Amino acid sequence: MSYICEEELVSIYNSVEPILLSSGLEPEIALIRDYLLKIKVSENDKVLGKLIIDYSPKRQTHNYRKDSDLPEEQFTRIIGILGGSEKLKEKSGSEKKNSNKQKSNVPEIVVSTLYYAYVDGSFIEGCTGYGAVILKEGSIVAELSGKLDTPEAFNSRQVGGEIQAVIEVLEWCKKERVKEISIFYDFQNIEKWATGKFRTNTPMTQAYKEYIDNCKISIIWYKVESHTGIELNERADILAKKGARQ
Repeated sequence: MSYICEEELVSIYNSVEPILLSSGLEPEIALIRDYLLKIKVSENDKVLGKLIIDYSPKRQTHNYRKDSDLPEEQFTRIIGILGGSEKLKEKSGSEKKNSNKQKSNVPEIVVSTLYYAYVDGSFIEGCTGYGAVILKEGSIVAELSGKLDTPEAFNSRQVGGEIQAVIEVLEWCKKERVKEISIFYDFQNIEKWATGKFRTNTPMTQAYKEYIDNCKISIIWYKVESHTGIELNERADILAKKGARQ
């Protein structure tokens, strides 16, 4: 027996699976019903809970929500890994209004470093790209963009681009003899892996952590929300997409 939109749901799962695997999580399909698929997510052989994917054939879009056994903090973490906060269930009318206000009035963050950068990764049509904008005292001094062709990058989808963007920024700093930089990012694992707050369970994330540990450049991390009208973050996203299309 097949379910309505089963093919679409399985296709979405097939795109989500390598992203979770690259972050050390172990996903598997737990349940399929009409318009709905549940993913059981484990880590180190311990079940974290189930992530639900709802599919809308009319809009041809999908949303994520948590099942009752998935703790809120783990749900937030998984959504961060997927880079899919924009696919959360739409908020109620009052919440939407508050959200729109926040988008139109993004607070400025005053950095303590002379240099700072915005980084992002992208995955388009099977290709992974990275992008970064580097500034000095508010003026853009460099824009970095490129494509990753390794099997690890393909399996990690945009995560590989997120990581490479940070590495490219730090390599630029080495070349320019910059000793300290602030890095703005919208994928929380970038900082968590670098600082050891999240485990690095794959060769790619382990190599990233080792690179950061051996890098003599001081980094101050700033988390920003994706697609909320932050101009430089959007620019980094455009550069990452450009890199993926090269």
